[in-house]
Amino acid sequence: MPIRKPVELDSGGFSTEIDPIKLKRLANEFKAWLMTIDPSNDPFGFLEKDLPLVNAALNGSLPLPYKHSNPHNWEIREGLLDWYLEISAPFYNLIRGMDLVVEQDSDGYMVIPPFCKGRRSRNITQPWPTAV
Repeated sequence: MPIRKPVELDSGGFSTEIDPIKLKRLANEFKAWLMTIDPSNDPFGFLEKDLPLVNAALNGSLPLPYKHSNPHNWEIREGLLDWYLEISAPFYNLIRGMDLVVEQDSDGYMVIPPFCKGRRSRNITQPWPTAV
């Protein structure tokens, strides 16, 4: 039986607990993908906007939960970065405290972090697109 642990939520309904092991793993995976980007061919500014957040998460200087939106919201809303969401969403959801699972038990609903269920994120294998 998985470990069940209620977590504290902030006023916005997001978790105030961030799993540090999962954070490091996701940040390293996202950083590995970011490092494949050619700085001279970075039209969306991934290295300028995402890499500092990932580095701050890795060195512990990023205030958690992170309260700002994704730095590429406009491009995402315009449908230009659908492939990027698959790569970046695990990291951004975790640092915002949105990485939660709601399960129903006999007493009602309990919010538990997915890391208590033994979930692991997928490896990032999407290559940098050759044409945007």
